[in-house]
Amino acid sequence: MAVTLLTREQCLDRLRRRSIGRVAVTAQALPAIVPVNYVLHGSNIVFRTEPAGMLARGCDGAVVAFEIDAIDRDGSGGWSVLVVGFAELLDGSPALRAVETGLVSAAGDNRDQFVAISIGTISGREIVRDTRQAPAAG
Repeated sequence: MAVTLLTREQCLDRLRRRSIGRVAVTAQALPAIVPVNYVLHGSNIVFRTEPAGMLARGCDGAVVAFEIDAIDRDGSGGWSVLVVGFAELLDGSPALRAVETGLVSAAGDNRDQFVAISIGTISGREIVRDTRQAPAAG
């Protein structure tokens, strides 16, 4: 196995190609990780949630983490991208611009609060199986 670091551009490219990720917030002094549908909109990760829900409260002016990944079926390889950034609730014209992205939520109706996570730090890594054959014994 070989672990390689992804460049910033490779990380952004993977964020552009995906639509489901996980947001990590603090809720009542405990960590909470929630899956969301998202879009990369400029230099922000934008998603929808319930206006008065736990995720909206946890993202209201807070530093949060956001992660996407892919794992090979046999578990022998994969990649992940981690973003840490400042989250803010969008209203007015920023929210209207976010609506233009066509962002939907798989969780259903009543997800009218748009949240933007500005990309502060971004990192990624990929694990690749070594395809070289081991030398034969003997």
